[in-house]
Amino acid sequence: MTWRFAFFFLLIAFVVVNCGETQQLTADSMTSRMMQPSEISSFHPEISITIGWVPYQDQKLVRTAKNEWKMVKRQSDDKEGSAPVILVSYPRSRDSILLDMDITNELLGKLIKHSAMTQEPIKRPFTTFFEEAQCKKCHPAHINLDFDE
Repeated sequence: MTWRFAFFFLLIAFVVVNCGETQQLTADSMTSRMMQPSEISSFHPEISITIGWVPYQDQKLVRTAKNEWKMVKRQSDDKEGSAPVILVSYPRSRDSILLDMDITNELLGKLIKHSAMTQEPIKRPFTTFFEEAQCKKCHPAHINLDFDE
């Protein structure tokens, strides 16, 4: 029974010694930022995101006798329906864009965030949009940030 008591005592001592150590902060000074959401001074223009339903009709692509492909005109047995799309619009302007529902979450989030921050509407091709819509156009001059990162 004494070995259990000794083991229990050593366990408690080990916990007290290791958990009781104070860790030193590596920085000499620390800063913090206090934000007051009720005192926002300005806003970027808003972006509206809604889901729309676009009607569609299946068509057939057929090969002609001349070995050319063409779309066949509507037939009664063609399937019809509606497909969902994401409509991103800008209420202060007439700009809008339809995005397919199979867009990745990462790309959708990046497009919306980049558009909101740069105040530029989303345009295709997206690579050109990311290159042309830059934070330097609207970023306050008194805030120094390294935009080249």
